[in-house]
Parts: sequence; structure tokens; C-alpha cells
Amino acid sequence: DYTVFIDFPYKSGAYGYMKYKYHFPGETGNIVSLITHRHEDHFEPFLFEQQETWKIIGPKEITIALSQRKIIELSDEITFGPVVIVPKQSKHANTEHYSYLVTWNGKRLFFTGDTEDIEVLKGLPDLDALFITSWFYRKAAQNKSLPVTKNIIIQHHKEKEIILDCKGCIIPQQYQEIEIQ
Repeated sequence: DYTVFIDFPYKSGAYGYMKYKYHFPGETGNIVSLITHRHEDHFEPFLFEQQETWKIIGPKEITIALSQRKIIELSDEITFGPVVIVPKQSKHANTEHYSYLVTWNGKRLFFTGDTEDIEVLKGLPDLDALFITSWFYRKAAQNKSLPVTKNIIIQHHKEKEIILDCKGCIIPQQYQEIEIQ
């Protein structure tokens, strides 16, 4: 009954990342997009505004220009149906950036976005899945800052990218479904 997108919709193929054609047959009216930051490989406002029923949680530098009826305001903890979302402000380039702790059906998922801010990993509860970029994974591992997690899922990687020293990591391919146990 509920769908949560992370950094979607974005500009297809932006900066050499994944190209896609949007098709999601299980779509309901209960959809929220959690947007980490304004770069076009993470968010495309025009594509979002075409989705009548979608809601958005994200940085003010994005949401200020969108239809206000579609915005769920940032707060310390946000409930969206059965989903609890905790935004954590983090650093990335010259943008307003958020990482997100999502709890859904008892599963704890953490989405780092493009940050490399080790501080955002501190104080996290034990996770069922950590979604992290390859470059932030390497930095966090070198600094012994990875949180306790059952699954490490490398996100935001290029097709056929090799991720060294990531034993047991899940490196998904396009259209691959991953079940979090």
C-alpha cells in the first residue's frame, strides 16, 4: 500500500549513471520520494511535478520551488503510513544534503546519499541494510566507522563498476530486486 523512493525521479543518464524508463506497475497513491540533495542525478523537479499523487521529503532548496501540497515538511521524525523516517543532515559539496534512517515493518534501513560525512554514521542503531556509495564505504571502512548492519548495499555505482575490498556487499544490477531479511 505504500511506496518509498530514494532520490527518484532523477534525470535519466545524468553524469553517466543509470538510464531508465519509468514503469512501476505496483504504484499506489501512497508514494513519497526521499530526496538527499539537488544534483540532477538525484532529483529532477519536472519529472516529480508530473506525478500527481506523489509526496516529497527533502532539502528546502528543492522543495521551495515545488507545489506546496506535495511537500511533507522535514522534522526530527516523520511518519508516512507504516514508515518512520528520520532525516539526518549531512554534508555533500555545496548543497543542502540529508541522509535518511527508515524503519519499515521492523526493518531499519539507512540511506547515505552522496555524503562522505563520517559523523552521519555515528549513533545509528543496528541496521538491516546500509545503502552507501562505494567511495563512502571505503572511507568508512578505513576509519572503522561502519555501523553494525546485516547487509551493505552499494548504491549509486556505474554499470559493471568493480568495488574492491567489499566482501559480502551487495552490488545490485539494474532491475535487480533485493529482499531484506
